[in-house]
Amino acid sequence: MISKNFFDSLESIADERGLDINDVLAKVETAIAVACRDTEYKGDIKVEIDFDKKKIKVMDYRYVVSELTEGNKGEILLEEAQLIKPKIKVGQEIKTEVKFESFGRKSASKFKQALLSGLKELERDEAFKFFTERVGEIITARVLVASDTFVTFDIGKNTEANMPVSEGLPGEQFLAGSEKKVYITKVEKSTKGPKVFLTRTNKEIVKRLFELTIPEISNGSIEIMGISRDAGSRTKIGVLALKPNLDPKGACVGQGGLRIKAINEALNNEKIDIFTWKDNPVDLIAEALLPARSLSVIPDEKTKKALVIVRDDQYSLAIGKSGQNARLAAYAVDWKIDIKKLSDATKEGIKFQYNVVQK
Repeated sequence: MISKNFFDSLESIADERGLDINDVLAKVETAIAVACRDTEYKGDIKVEIDFDKKKIKVMDYRYVVSELTEGNKGEILLEEAQLIKPKIKVGQEIKTEVKFESFGRKSASKFKQALLSGLKELERDEAFKFFTERVGEIITARVLVASDTFVTFDIGKNTEANMPVSEGLPGEQFLAGSEKKVYITKVEKSTKGPKVFLTRTNKEIVKRLFELTIPEISNGSIEIMGISRDAGSRTKIGVLALKPNLDPKGACVGQGGLRIKAINEALNNEKIDIFTWKDNPVDLIAEALLPARSLSVIPDEKTKKALVIVRDDQYSLAIGKSGQNARLAAYAVDWKIDIKKLSDATKEGIKFQYNVVQK
């Protein structure tokens, strides 16, 4: 049952499956104990493994008692023990080395089954730990199969995850063999391995993509201050430079737009508006409403409400389709925003100053 190449095989298994060799050896001990159940060895099986010398020593311990107690492994009554060792006394033990050569096919099969089961358990535990540590992170997952309701991904660590189609972006295709960036929201333990919850729709996946793609964000030179999203359609994200002479918007876009294009592609070509975060609400709200150009912002800092005046030809752009631009801007900066045409503001006698300066 234990060949001379056994330890080399265990080491290879541990490396291939990302398991600790000591955990693997513990499962070997358990498997040996299981295999001994159908042999003459009925006591308390103890295994000593010297991995460096590639040796296994297994001993069968029988503890001599005057009366058997429930659940205590390896106990043997004095009368029975004296048939083996006539002079033995209560409190002593009978120790016998287990000889693997005496194991039959049934014991060998039980050893193999117990070891394989133990290795699978280790893999499940390792996968659970691996993915639990990555909650709130992005991983690359490979599509295995897609239906009208779920997409099944191979996410590594011999683990599959089912993501509802509703957690994907509107209109995107999931072709078998293709890869998608997915965000881990939660991990639960189950008898079949970790249950990993995935999404592509929350705004956190956009934030993490920016952190992974743009070095100035990952090293702390630029900070993401606000973000709002209509998944699959449009995201607004406000960025602030923490170092002088650094253009945060330009850094995020990248030379020739390469950085932002990489993020667009990961999100099925979702449109992303990057705006520069400002300290004062006038400039901040005007920046958030880009690409529409504002004439005046009248903020009320107590209520965090702002009235924005735009030229008539900028009104539709400021509002956006189905109010999207205004709504995303409001969520990104955490202000309520009301937008008026210049002509309407003039008719209503609203007093304002042209206080927005945009390049």
